[in-house]
Amino acid sequence: MAAAPLNMELLVNKYSTMVLRQAFFYLKDRSAAEDAAQEVFLRIFRRQPVLEDENSEKAYLLRVTINVCKDVLKSAWYRKTIAIPEGFNPASPELSPDAQAVQGDENAALFRAVLALPPIYKDVVLLFYYHDLSTANIAKVLHVPEVTVRTRLMRARQKLGDKLKGRV
Repeated sequence: MAAAPLNMELLVNKYSTMVLRQAFFYLKDRSAAEDAAQEVFLRIFRRQPVLEDENSEKAYLLRVTINVCKDVLKSAWYRKTIAIPEGFNPASPELSPDAQAVQGDENAALFRAVLALPPIYKDVVLLFYYHDLSTANIAKVLHVPEVTVRTRLMRARQKLGDKLKGRV
């Protein structure tokens, strides 16, 4: 029995924000992230993979996003241009303006610290905390053993803790 073709409109509506966010974390430039997100969905449209369930869809999309971003970072054009990094500061309506300012500073510092991590640690942090993937699913996405994911996550936490310790 032949597999049904992917519903691209549904995939884009469901995962475009996740793909764009992951690409932005990698590329640190909104326009480059938007281009990468389009490339992700184009690759999926061309290949028409068979995806059994929502977990495999999410894992596959994240893997393709990471690969596209790595391709962009390796490209000569990207290496020879200087991107202006954008801040990430979601405001919380329950907080006072002073508390929002402090929280915004803390979020920005954490965001910069995560982006400054080496790629092997940044990948696991983003997939675990920002995309809520389990260590088993992260292992599938990154094609590494699950124990490696846990080790990288532990080391990333240590590096982030060391980097942010002086901010208290």
